[in-house]
Amino acid sequence: MANQNGGKYGFTGLFPIKVGQTAELRTFLRELDDSFEYPRGSPLSEVSIVHMARFVVIDRLAYQGTPAKVDTLKSAYLLFACDFDGFSIDVLIRAMVKYIPGELEAIWRRCRGFPGIESCDDLAAYFEKCQVTTNLLLADQPDASVNDILKGLIYRRRLVKFIRHVQEAQPSPEELKACFEKMWQSLQEVRPSAGEL
Repeated sequence: MANQNGGKYGFTGLFPIKVGQTAELRTFLRELDDSFEYPRGSPLSEVSIVHMARFVVIDRLAYQGTPAKVDTLKSAYLLFACDFDGFSIDVLIRAMVKYIPGELEAIWRRCRGFPGIESCDDLAAYFEKCQVTTNLLLADQPDASVNDILKGLIYRRRLVKFIRHVQEAQPSPEELKACFEKMWQSLQEVRPSAGEL
C-alpha cells in the first residue's frame, strides 16, 4: 500500500504558503533548530511516534539551462515529509496537536487553507488534501517502533561499554556473570526518549 511499509507511515505534503509569509516561515523553521529552546533537537522529538521529519520551503524551481524553459511556481510551498508509527495521517495529527500545538499552529497558520488545530478531523483532512502519495516507502525496520529502535541503540551502547570493561578488568567468571546480570537488569528499566541519544 502506498505511504505504508509495515507499521510505518510515510507522509509527504506540499502546503501552499500565504503571500508574504515565506520569509517569516523560513525564519521560524530555522528557530526550531535552537538547542537552548529545544534541547532534544526539535519540537518533533516530543512526538514519540515520529521517526524522521523534514521541512523545506520551496519558493522557486531551478533553471536547467537551454533548451529548457524557465518554470515558475504560482505559490511558494512548505514541503513536510515525516515517517511515523501508524497507519494513517490521523495518528500523526492527534499526536502533534497533543504534544506540540504551539509549533503546529505557528508553522501551518502561514499556509493557505489551514483550518486551525481545534478540530483534528479538519486538520487531518487538510493534510490529506495537500498530501503527495509516497509510492515507495523504504524502511530498514518496517515493524520496529521509535521506542524499539531507541532501546536497541541503548542496548548496543551498554553492551559495548560492558565489553570494554570486561577487556580492561578481566574479571573472574563469577564477577563477569554478576556484572552482566547487573547491566541486563538496568536495561529492563530503560525508557528512552527521542533526541536523548
